[in-house]
Amino acid sequence: RQRSSGSTRINRIIIMNNDIVACARSFLGTRFHHQGRLKKSDIHKGGVDCLGLLIGVADELNRPCGKHDETNYSHYPDTGRLRANIANVMQEISKENIEIGDVLLLSIDDNPQHLAIVSEISGEIAIIHAYAPARGVVEHILDGWWRERIVAVFRVIF
Repeated sequence: RQRSSGSTRINRIIIMNNDIVACARSFLGTRFHHQGRLKKSDIHKGGVDCLGLLIGVADELNRPCGKHDETNYSHYPDTGRLRANIANVMQEISKENIEIGDVLLLSIDDNPQHLAIVSEISGEIAIIHAYAPARGVVEHILDGWWRERIVAVFRVIF
């Protein structure tokens, strides 16, 4: 009986992780907009930044993060505050244990300031993120360049 309960919890987590990725993929093509919180639609290109993508996914999955959301940050946010706020709503895990649905804190310009959701493409670890140079939400393989930028990995707590 206990074994079944544990198995059910693992299955629920896998389903939730798949839901996180599916929801994040529904933002693909949404344009990049600093401090944006609007998903694309048939009548609007929307606009999100990397935090806005996470907030949007959480909201769509009925895990509202509104009280943890902030939109009064610069293009170069307070990285200590960003990491602490993420740690308040997610569990930090080892970089070796990355799974789909996890959230990566990435260093850009030697500053941990960028967030991405872990996904999978053809069996390879990938990321979905709102990336200013790409002008929108994109998904691509987590190659060596991006792997070197991983500062921390966070997991949604169910």
